[in-house]
Amino acid sequence: MINLKIVVIEDDEFLLNKIARVLKREIMSVFTFKNPMEALEKIPELSPDIIVSDINMPEINGIELYKILKDQNIEIPIILASAFSEPEYFIEAIKLKVKNFIVKPIDLDDLIQELKLFEKELQSTEEQLKRERMLVIQSKMAAMGEMLGNIAHQWKQPLNTISICASNLKIQKEMGHIKDEDNVLDDMTENITKSIKYMSDTINDFQNYLKPNKLETCFYLKDTIAKVESLVSALCKTNSIKIIKNIEDNIHLCSFQNELIQVLINIIKNSIDELVNLNDDDRIIKIDIFSEDETQIIIIHDSAGGIPKNIIKKVFEPYFTTKKDEGTGIGLYMSKQIITGHLNGSIDVSNEKFVVDNKEHVGAKFVLKLNSFNIC
Repeated sequence: MINLKIVVIEDDEFLLNKIARVLKREIMSVFTFKNPMEALEKIPELSPDIIVSDINMPEINGIELYKILKDQNIEIPIILASAFSEPEYFIEAIKLKVKNFIVKPIDLDDLIQELKLFEKELQSTEEQLKRERMLVIQSKMAAMGEMLGNIAHQWKQPLNTISICASNLKIQKEMGHIKDEDNVLDDMTENITKSIKYMSDTINDFQNYLKPNKLETCFYLKDTIAKVESLVSALCKTNSIKIIKNIEDNIHLCSFQNELIQVLINIIKNSIDELVNLNDDDRIIKIDIFSEDETQIIIIHDSAGGIPKNIIKKVFEPYFTTKKDEGTGIGLYMSKQIITGHLNGSIDVSNEKFVVDNKEHVGAKFVLKLNSFNIC
């Protein structure tokens, strides 16, 4: 059996019954409609894999039916059948990108073969989507490992502060040094509260980053960079890496903020990995954000010396990595998929020079060009 759910629309009742009898022997689920208006009402609920429809029908023709579905953002492939051969039908069908156009009388064997081919295409598409979903999961898991390492770094100092303050409180109390008029207790309590708040903010940033948030929101890019910086700050501090920012005020974007954060972390983490190998004290990541017409541009430039010419064109390929056992090779690949497929933008990389404090540096330069969705 062909594992498809199909809708057949044909105003000729005799022909409709004939098609239904044959298809039901081969197809898993077949729904038939003599009236196209009734079919229009039921199709959203049935959610078929494909539609087979006559063109020349009363009330509305097959092309008009397909237009209405598309206007309702119901994207279901359609095979149109007609006893006529007027060129305008074919031209309009091509413009609408219909799945196929067949001429009556319908050869049901040919139709079944067409449906078998469509089933294979559908399975291939589903497999591709599964692979992409797995890559997204792997990319998130890799990011989780890195972020957990960052959190461990960021929590060491506040945990030490809490421990020291708690120990001091105990000692001071035992020695009878804490009196009502002293501010020692208040100071230590304040330090403990600040440390706990810092730890809470860190874990909240981490949790927000990992949320599978698929709702578009409007946000300032300055705030987005601040969130990214909070997640990598400990790693940068540990490795003496300076983040220099030049961000135009009030630049905002209407898009998926968490996915953009994932991309920025992937790029910055790669820069950090390269910068830690330098003996030079000038370990710099420079971030520039500005607007050009209606496009928001984010440039991330590091001073790690650049990407070798023989591999720079491969950095966005899946599973390509120069980190051997330590790398997954999916970070930059997923970054490009997210930028081009989800965030309405583009991403490019090159090696270029830049100047900071009258000193010239050279390194990889990632340029992200983003456009807002129409939700503001």
